[in-house]
Amino acid sequence: MSSQIPQTYRALQIPSPTSPPILTSLPTPPLTPSTVLVAPLITNLVSYITSIFPPSPSRGYAYPTPLVPGASSTPLVPGASSIGRVLLAAPDLPALREGQLVFLDPVIRSHDGSGAKILHGLNGAGTETGRAMMEGPWRDGSFGSVVRVPGENVHVLDEGRLFKQLGYEVADLGFLGQLMVAYGGLRDVDVRPGETVLIAPSTGSFGGAAVHVALALGADVVAMGRNEGVLRELEEVADRSYPGPGGRLRVVKMTGGVEGDVAVIAAAARELGGNGRGTVDVFFDISPPNAGGSSHIKAGVLSLRQGGRMSLMGGAAGDVAFPYFQIMMRGLTLRGTFMYTPGQIDELIKLVETGRLKLGREGAGAECVGVYGLEEWEQAFKKAGEEGRMGRFALLAPNGKDAL
Repeated sequence: MSSQIPQTYRALQIPSPTSPPILTSLPTPPLTPSTVLVAPLITNLVSYITSIFPPSPSRGYAYPTPLVPGASSTPLVPGASSIGRVLLAAPDLPALREGQLVFLDPVIRSHDGSGAKILHGLNGAGTETGRAMMEGPWRDGSFGSVVRVPGENVHVLDEGRLFKQLGYEVADLGFLGQLMVAYGGLRDVDVRPGETVLIAPSTGSFGGAAVHVALALGADVVAMGRNEGVLRELEEVADRSYPGPGGRLRVVKMTGGVEGDVAVIAAAARELGGNGRGTVDVFFDISPPNAGGSSHIKAGVLSLRQGGRMSLMGGAAGDVAFPYFQIMMRGLTLRGTFMYTPGQIDELIKLVETGRLKLGREGAGAECVGVYGLEEWEQAFKKAGEEGRMGRFALLAPNGKDAL
């Protein structure tokens, strides 16, 4: 290992299934073939972070922790999508060099043909393969000052373009994590320029990001939600950053009933000029766990045109009722997507670096509500939970705020 690499690093750990995170010092993991050591500058915190980890986890994320004192396994270091700098890359990764600014993809993919995926330091997806991956070399994520990742999870960013030409700051790049998720679902149903896309709900972190991505891809958007204040924010950003004749975004409030929802969607689609029937080409759903019975899901399916497509990216708990006969008669395609592919990450980065997809407060109405060091994790988690939503996000700075 290079003499430039510290022998130990600081990290947050989950010591037990019932104990909150602790700040500790750990041995730096060795560099192995096809891996990279990275110093995370910022790491994303989802708005529901406090429901993932002890002392009150409720999301059902599958991650390992020692179950009894003295267990052979060591406590988990959580993780998430991050922006960092390369410390050292294995010799078989010559394109990665020390100091490069990179996006760290937290989705680690198996290579055994099973198709298993885990979220690094976060979720083993409850499968045997996922559990083995998390208990092996990919146990520790980016909530530490050093992280080891597969080379395929490291995506180089054009620092000069992003910072000097487009005027972004490191914290602005925290929005990339939300945009990536939305991009994966929209690309999987092949959203095309000029199409009309329904996004519902659109006022949360990932739904709001999907509005930005769909507009950047050239689609017109019907954004549906309950929070009228956030819907107005989306309108303002769309008019400013993604203008078009007559506007390319219409916002509608959920009515609480299927017929009412279908009616307001149809009216908005007609205003956008897609077709006289008031139908949409694509329905992007990213419902939270408690929304499985919401009227908007059936309404969205019924609003699709003949041959339309639906992208399922939400976390609705339990079974969801779909209008079977209408899906069959209209020849609809329902596509489920978990996160995104490595190629889609590079596509989205290119959209951002060319200026087609906006970041920052002015371009995207997106801003960081706080950057916190590892020792401030409690404040960080609280901030993310209280203020994390569409266009608002809190960040951890594993190497300290001075490193930004």
